[in-house]
Amino acid sequence: MRSLAFILLILFVTPPIRAAEPVASDSLTIDDAVRLTLEHHPAIKQARSGLMAAEARVGIDQSERYPQVSLSGDYTRLGPVASIDLNGDKFLLYPADNFDFHVGLNKTLYDFGRTATSVKLAETERQGYEDNIGTVQYRLAYRTISACNAIIILHKNIAVIQDQIDALNQHIDVARKRVKAGTATDFDVLTTQVRVAGSNDQKIEAMRSLQSQEIALRELTGLPADQPIHLSGDFSVTQISLNPDSLVRAAEMQRPEVKIAKDAEDVASVKSEIAGLGKKPKLALNVTTGLKNGYIPNLNTLKGNYTAGLIVNVPLFDGYHTRHKMDEANANLTSARDHTSDLQNQITAEVRQAIAGVNSSRDKIDNAELQLQQAQQALTIARSRYDAGAATNLDLLDAETSLTKAKLVDWTALYDYTMSLVALDKATGKKIW
Repeated sequence: MRSLAFILLILFVTPPIRAAEPVASDSLTIDDAVRLTLEHHPAIKQARSGLMAAEARVGIDQSERYPQVSLSGDYTRLGPVASIDLNGDKFLLYPADNFDFHVGLNKTLYDFGRTATSVKLAETERQGYEDNIGTVQYRLAYRTISACNAIIILHKNIAVIQDQIDALNQHIDVARKRVKAGTATDFDVLTTQVRVAGSNDQKIEAMRSLQSQEIALRELTGLPADQPIHLSGDFSVTQISLNPDSLVRAAEMQRPEVKIAKDAEDVASVKSEIAGLGKKPKLALNVTTGLKNGYIPNLNTLKGNYTAGLIVNVPLFDGYHTRHKMDEANANLTSARDHTSDLQNQITAEVRQAIAGVNSSRDKIDNAELQLQQAQQALTIARSRYDAGAATNLDLLDAETSLTKAKLVDWTALYDYTMSLVALDKATGKKIW
């Protein structure tokens, strides 16, 4: 029994075992950064608010298709009240207290397409706001990718510079030992220390650039200022098809700026239609019904009444207003079409420039890899000669500096190639989210 009681006590006192919760990783990929930007950036929220306003305007224009119904009431006190004396009887011409309550209905019966065209314009403008969201996403996504790649290359450059600093510090230790042994002079130590100071300057400048890019990335993604940024990613060479004609066609279909330009054309075209309706007639129905006093013979009795009528409005002369509106609308339509044509020419040039950039950066990679191999071989020879006393300290430092430069050139070539691919994706309007 004591054993059973002990077991029950353990069951009640011991907290239940919970399933292990996933631990948030502190590593951020470029895709993660783009997703954060698209979820949190105020510019996208602003664009979505603009779309909501445009959708509301569609509803406003569609409301013209429905009758307008209103309820109104009126009370008027008149005095003095005019009267007529008939054989000693006083007859009031109207009551002193006048009441009028009625419901009114106004409905446009036919307006020669004004309402339909206005709704069409609102829907076309709404499409423009919807496409604008894609434009904002496109711009922010590629800004995020550029910031991420800049951070990655700066980290790699800093690591290369730090490796050089460590190697130079080890070289200082060796040089100092040789000075004590009498096989070297203080000049060797001082020369190496100068190289260390120069490398530290490079590292400080790279750290400043890194901090600037991290600030830019935080602004895009909404990450807090006190949260460290650990980006995962690397640069690699991938083979892609670079057919100019197919890439230009893809750009013309995918670039959000082209969609916006065509939306502007559609809006200008519909506005031209609306301008042409300026002299068209309009037919409307007006009906009211309600209660009103003042009817003979019982002036103070509320009595049902109604009015009904058709209203026709036929513009005869508007001071050439419609003509000028049509001229303006047609000029805006021509301007919109010219803008689209100019934009397509610019996009074609951007795509071809991006293709040239990819080809050029690919050639730079081959040259950088060869330069790196040669620098590594030169450093191996310099070290052997230095250890054998056949080379000076300056010869060894020059070889180590050349290797560091070759590594930086190699990483820069890979970075340039990656960014040239990003530029090509951007030029063709590739959706990366």
